[in-house]
Amino acid sequence: MSESTSNELEQQESSTPVADHDDTATKSPVSATATKSRSSSLVPWLVVLILLLVIAAAGWFGYRHLVPMHTQHQQALENLRNEQTATQAELEQLQQALESTSGQVNEQLEQALSAQEQQLRQQLQAQQSQLADYRLAVESVQAELANLDMSQESNWRIFEAHELTGRAATKLWIEQDPQASLAFLRLAQSHLVALNNPAHMAARQALANDIAALEQLPEAQVTDVSLTLGALRDRISRSTWYQQLAMTDKEQAPTADDTWLANLKRSANTLLQQFVRVQRRDTPVEPLIADAYFDVVQQRLLLQLQLAQQAAMQGEQTLFETTLEEAINQLQVLEGQITDTSITDVVKQLTELSQVTLRPDYPTQLEATNQLERLVRQQNVGG
Repeated sequence: MSESTSNELEQQESSTPVADHDDTATKSPVSATATKSRSSSLVPWLVVLILLLVIAAAGWFGYRHLVPMHTQHQQALENLRNEQTATQAELEQLQQALESTSGQVNEQLEQALSAQEQQLRQQLQAQQSQLADYRLAVESVQAELANLDMSQESNWRIFEAHELTGRAATKLWIEQDPQASLAFLRLAQSHLVALNNPAHMAARQALANDIAALEQLPEAQVTDVSLTLGALRDRISRSTWYQQLAMTDKEQAPTADDTWLANLKRSANTLLQQFVRVQRRDTPVEPLIADAYFDVVQQRLLLQLQLAQQAAMQGEQTLFETTLEEAINQLQVLEGQITDTSITDVVKQLTELSQVTLRPDYPTQLEATNQLERLVRQQNVGG
């Protein structure tokens, strides 16, 4: 429109005389003002269009980039919640398993102790009953001995010595009681000594050799070992184990001037770690082991010591050594990992116990058995 107006103005100027030049000059500013007003009215629309384009581009960018990032963030949060829920469920299962295992172990230990106590009472009652029977038998025999003549007394004493030797063998190899066997052999020897017959010297010498062999046997360590294991079990059950945290290089390396102040600082640091769990930042960070792990290891160690104690009371040397070896291996794994400084002492005591012989090696046979059987055969032939 502005171009057509300008063309018309040029045609008018070319056809209009010079006298009309003033009118044309007065009309041209008006047309220029109208053109400027039209141009200025288009500028806001252009700005609005540019803003709409910028807003559309920003919305498209946000839809393409920010929405997926928000979705990924929500998914990550959901995964973390699921993992936390699963971890909590596993911890609850482990706690339940630990409580169940602890209850079962305590119940088994109580049953084993009750059965062992009942067995010991029965054995004691049986031994007391046997001793009472022996006293009655001896008293009855002594009462009848006055009515026998010398030949009958000699036969009776030989048969009695033979019977007592057989009982001594039973006590030694079956009941594993060398003291009772020694008492029977001494009683058999007293019968032959009472006869004072030179023909019985070989049997008396065999009885003396058997008595000397049993007297030289070391005492059985069953009771001492059992009591020591019980004390160790009580000591471990009352201790609380936590993970031993690493010290700094400055604390680990001993200084050249190892004074009492440096020793006091190290001792104070060790004591502090037993109450306050501090991990230094100037050393590589080590992950803490769950306290439930040490509780399970402690219960397993107590069970091993209980089995070793039971094996010791029953005189089973192989089972006793195997069980103690397993307990020692468990404690050696824990050395340096927990705050309990007495682990090394416990390992040393268990190592010494594993080298103890519960019962001594008994003689394979009694020499007096053959000699007394010979005398019995002679009496039967002579009778």
